[in-house]
Amino acid sequence: MSDLGRVNLEWALALLDGLAGAGLEQVVISPGSRSTPLVLAAVLHPRLQYTVILDERCAAFTALGMARACGRPVALVATSGSAPGNWLPAVMEADESSIPLVLLSADRPWELQRCGANQTTDQVGLFGSRVRVFQVLSEAAEKEGQRRRLRALGRQLVLECQWPRPGPVHLNLPFREPLVPAGELPRPEAGEVRPPALPSLCPTPALLSRLLECLSAGPGLILCGEAGIPLDPVPNLAEALGVPLLADPLSGLRFTRSPCPNRITAYPRFLALPEQVEPLRPHWILQFGNLPLAAALRQALEQWGVEHHWVVDHRGRRIDPLGLGVETLPVDAQALAEALCRRYPDRAEPEWLDRWHHAEKEAGELPVEGQLVRQVMATLPDGSLLFSGNSLAVRWLDAWSGQGTRHIAIHGNRGLSGIDGNLSTYIGMARLWNEEGRRLALMGDLTFQHDLGALASTAGLDAMVVVLQNGGGGIFDSLPQRHLPAFETCWRTPQAIDLTALPGLFGVGFQRVESVGELGPALESAFDRGGFQVVEVLLPGNDGRASCG
Repeated sequence: MSDLGRVNLEWALALLDGLAGAGLEQVVISPGSRSTPLVLAAVLHPRLQYTVILDERCAAFTALGMARACGRPVALVATSGSAPGNWLPAVMEADESSIPLVLLSADRPWELQRCGANQTTDQVGLFGSRVRVFQVLSEAAEKEGQRRRLRALGRQLVLECQWPRPGPVHLNLPFREPLVPAGELPRPEAGEVRPPALPSLCPTPALLSRLLECLSAGPGLILCGEAGIPLDPVPNLAEALGVPLLADPLSGLRFTRSPCPNRITAYPRFLALPEQVEPLRPHWILQFGNLPLAAALRQALEQWGVEHHWVVDHRGRRIDPLGLGVETLPVDAQALAEALCRRYPDRAEPEWLDRWHHAEKEAGELPVEGQLVRQVMATLPDGSLLFSGNSLAVRWLDAWSGQGTRHIAIHGNRGLSGIDGNLSTYIGMARLWNEEGRRLALMGDLTFQHDLGALASTAGLDAMVVVLQNGGGGIFDSLPQRHLPAFETCWRTPQAIDLTALPGLFGVGFQRVESVGELGPALESAFDRGGFQVVEVLLPGNDGRASCG
């Protein structure tokens, strides 16, 4: 009689061997019984590293952060029932942000479906159109041919979550009991790693000729938002064209080791002045990645109504939230920038570029919020990771981060711009951040509280979170909801949580600062202590406590 527990394990090992053979290295696990074959396979496989996180929602966002940091797929494992349902918010973010995740949900076999069996629900198509691929496997079988197919399936999943459009893929795996093999556990070997070959979409000569003709007709702008890929050649293109480069914080181009004389970062402030907008009207716009965040820029784009506006996105997505009628260029951003640099004769636009630089210099003094952001940026050396929470934090970075010639990678979950899972995503990124710099997150009090359980998985991690405490959802103070009845209760939602309890509850370091002058020394002190540190900054509107001013 065959050992079904061993058959289940060999089934799971074959699948994970296929994933590992295609280059997947990280597996995030949440504990459970029905997923035992998958968990054991991840533990035993010599090429896989595993991280165990109790809360499936935190686990999913942590995996998303890991995939952001390493640029490769990360696998998630959970047991049956409500467990994989907790992945949904992170799966939605991964879908919109094109983050490759391999979702492996364990399930009950068919005879336990639709009969009232414990911890059993319909997991077929659980994430709908949000995954690139969904497949249900049959129960484990003792056939070598089937295991060979599983290895091939694992390799295919790694390809499909990266191309043609990166994102999550989902495999549902039913297992019959027994789930634990009898006898000695196998010792799988580390096989060959052959990552899938992904195509590069190079621009055609015809496209380059058409673009060059338009680019020569008048001064323009280069906009860079979050693209999901490095945009290193784009600053060189801006110099070659003699035009301003407007870099969103998440573009990766605000803080670079190489100087970028055409880079403009104060545009969220000076484009908010009506008298500045019309004199800065461009003839054309070349956009790389998503539309930058700044509301003032978006309003200017609507006012300008530029006819020649192209969006470069290798995935071919339609990125036109303002309905400007932009043209999508489904080509590789780096290849396009390099090709245009080679074919375009260097042309100076001193008067046009000077106009933008003058507006940058006249952007005004920094308010308290801007001073806080600059204090944070000043503590980050070359090679640092900065994760921005959504809502106010990313907007403050957008307006006041400035720029510099040291590499600071700024990231955030802007696919759906939710405040859920931000702390877990940051922790996932910090785990795999392999540069020598520091790791810091900047987020509001509600964003931090929304994902507080993520702190349970910070043991042994050197990283910091700066919490902007303004007594709730401060972003609503500038939105029309501020005039509605029950504004404080239903929109601003001030919380009574006291963060001074964090050290005893989660074993993290904690400091509270009440002025701009205190922040810099507090950050340096926290970095010196090591471990996971939380620094709370009290801001105006924090329900009566001392405010930062």
